[in-house]
Amino acid sequence: MIFDDLTQTELELVDQAGTPRHYPQGTRIVEEQQHGEAFFMIIAGRVEVRKHIGDGQYRRLAELGPCDIFGEICFLGVPTRSASVVALTDGTALEFSRATFARLVEQHPVIGLKTYRGLARELAHRMARLDDDLRDALLWAISESRGRK
Repeated sequence: MIFDDLTQTELELVDQAGTPRHYPQGTRIVEEQQHGEAFFMIIAGRVEVRKHIGDGQYRRLAELGPCDIFGEICFLGVPTRSASVVALTDGTALEFSRATFARLVEQHPVIGLKTYRGLARELAHRMARLDDDLRDALLWAISESRGRK
């Protein structure tokens, strides 16, 4: 979790900076290609991260649950969402806007250091998983092309 390095007092300050959002099952919490500048931490429930692949179809990228985050790419400065997130169950998430979080970090720089380090760790783990997925897809494609010869 990105907040693993924070003390209890620091966690309470972060909690106060987040805005609770409640989502019924089926709600599209964020939409691919829409503008965004906040990230979300799931408190309760499960969500699915989806990537549009054309003709109204999508590919499931991940299923997330309590303590997982999403929306961090826009939070870090990319202007549009890279995927959609849909509530699989009723749930609650804390929304952290870039501006509100920046004010918190200005007042408590150690929180910023610890959080951004945790965010970097999370992104590194995701990149490693994507590398594995890409390798598996390439190996599958190679074996399929050899099988057709």
